[in-house]
Parts: sequence; structure tokens; C-alpha cells
Amino acid sequence: YRTVGNRLQETQTRVVEMSTEQVEQRVAHALLRLANQTGRKTESGIEIDFPISRQDIAEMTGTTLHTVSRLLSKWEESGIIVSGRQKVTVKDAHRLVVLSESRTKG
Repeated sequence: YRTVGNRLQETQTRVVEMSTEQVEQRVAHALLRLANQTGRKTESGIEIDFPISRQDIAEMTGTTLHTVSRLLSKWEESGIIVSGRQKVTVKDAHRLVVLSESRTKG
């Protein structure tokens, strides 16, 4: 029953995120969650250890591919992440946490 409870809790968390958070917060939370669940430490940061596209992230966060692409490009320029084809590496998890908790418009 623990697995069912964990899944229910995760679903509830996502519903709350979708209804109360701005897009930048939702995308940051999604990347942090993926890094926490499947992340693999590398020299360049925490690599999300399975193929994931920008479209996948958009669908997970209830936003558009354009918005996710814009955010990831901005974060890449800022040194927060590195993204490539079907791959995302979190370089600065602390700054991503700050973005996920920020209430400012993104």
C-alpha cells in the first residue's frame, strides 16, 4: 500500500503545482523531481538518467513546447542547466530550487 500512497501523494502534489504555480516554478519543480528520482552525478552536474525531450517536459508541466524551450535556453545561458538532444543535466540545483520557490513572474 505504500507505493499506492506514494503515487497518490505525488499526483496530489502535481495537481497543486499545476493549479497554483507559475510556469517557471512548475518546470523547475519537474526538473528537480526528475533529477532527484533518476539523477546520476557526473562531472558537469546531475544528469537526468533517461531520454527526455522538451516536449515531454512541456506535457509534464501543462505548458507549451515554446515556453519550455524559452525557459531551458534562459537557464542554460545562466549556467543552471545543460540540455542537449533528449538530455538534461542540472548544473546548479540550488538556483533551480530558488526558481521553483520563487513567486515572481517568469
